[in-house]
Amino acid sequence: MSKTLIHVGRTSSMLLPCIAVNFLLQAQQVKTTSWEEAQKNKQATILVHYIQTPMFSFSSSPKDKPKGICVDLMEHFAKYLEMRKGVRVNIIYQPYDDFVKFYETVKTAPSGSFGIGNITITEARKKEVRFSPPFISNTTVLLTHNSVPTLRKLELLGKDFAGMTAYTVKGTTNAQRIEALKKQYMPDLQIKYLTSSIDALKMIVQDPKSFTNLDFVYYNDAIRDNLPVKRHPVGDFTAEEFGIMMPMVSDWHLVMQEFFAAEGKNYRNSPEYRASLNTHLGESAVRLLESIQMKRY
Repeated sequence: MSKTLIHVGRTSSMLLPCIAVNFLLQAQQVKTTSWEEAQKNKQATILVHYIQTPMFSFSSSPKDKPKGICVDLMEHFAKYLEMRKGVRVNIIYQPYDDFVKFYETVKTAPSGSFGIGNITITEARKKEVRFSPPFISNTTVLLTHNSVPTLRKLELLGKDFAGMTAYTVKGTTNAQRIEALKKQYMPDLQIKYLTSSIDALKMIVQDPKSFTNLDFVYYNDAIRDNLPVKRHPVGDFTAEEFGIMMPMVSDWHLVMQEFFAAEGKNYRNSPEYRASLNTHLGESAVRLLESIQMKRY
């Protein structure tokens, strides 16, 4: 079970050897660099905290360098800084399994700290942390064990999912979605809170009398690994975007915005970004995600 739930995707072909990258150093001992200092000294150390997220930022063990779309983005960012600003960047990665701990750590970290993973940009969070421009539009999906009959419409949630328990991660937008479904359609729903989305996925695989709301990448990862899960299309929710998180004290946000808009182009339109999506999500998953999101318009 644990083996199938830690799929990290294929190895990226976009290796960037000019960038010094470290991982699993003791984060408490890392002295990060502000952008002001980096411009003066032409070098910087940044600490990238990452929440374990399939295909976005994931390592199969704490000793391994993470892989994923967010990791590629940060390394493309470092390459941009070296080529365009003359600043050589040393990246140190720090993994987390607990979202609340991850979020609070980044929120109170010094300048030169970043948070990556499936982090939804919300108005409430923008009052506590800084965000890069969005790097992907997210779709959340309603998931159960594949033995559960397909939910016909959300208004029948209380009837079709009667007696089921919802699993989610407190403090996340996925939890807010579950709580909204409870309030609107299923007042007697029992919600159990876990520390990670991977744990929520494990629970629906083990318990046919349960459901969860997760980001599309978890569903995609489960399908790749032939896990017995079912997506209920009436529960698709597409009004979210992910961003790179920085503490409010950070002065890196402006140069991050420059990177996203380099040469008048959006990073999301670049060949490097598209290659990263295809590498980690897979071309068929990219097409499926885009087709789901087309329903939004």
